Amino acid sequence: MSQSSDLVCPWCQTEIVWDPELGPEETCPHCFNELGEYRSIQWKVKPVGQSIEFDEDEDEEEENDEYYDDELEPNSLDTYEEAVQHVLDRQEEAPECPSCRSFMLLAGTQAAPESFVPFIHASVKSPLIGANFTAQVYVCPSCFKVDTLLSEKDRLEMIELLKQAK
Repeated sequence: MSQSSDLVCPWCQTEIVWDPELGPEETCPHCFNELGEYRSIQWKVKPVGQSIEFDEDEDEEEENDEYYDDELEPNSLDTYEEAVQHVLDRQEEAPECPSCRSFMLLAGTQAAPESFVPFIHASVKSPLIGANFTAQVYVCPSCFKVDTLLSEKDRLEMIELLKQAK
């Protein structure tokens, strides 16, 4: 990553200003993601009327061109992010992704698998969740990790069960 006195975190889009005596930050102080060339893309913006200056890394860029989709327009990512935010605004619950800390989108519900056998704790004398529990399935719009959470109904039942078991 270029060494400048300020930069923008590629993860949370927060401007990071660092102390010249201490040097550049290695992690974002806001979202704690790594800063640097790993998982980062560098964009060069040219002022209007100036030509683009190419680096010595032209060969590397040409090799990577085959991985880009020609149909991907610059505004399509903005449209995607706006649609994600629109869905998140209408969700009652949006857990954080355990991998990248983005808010996750509710994708649906999933019934307990038939192979699930509830464990009965000696102190509670009944299973924490029944064999027919339901889980909410969430998907991360950034890294596309899928995660599940116990449904609200089953969470409340478990809370009441544990309260009574004191």
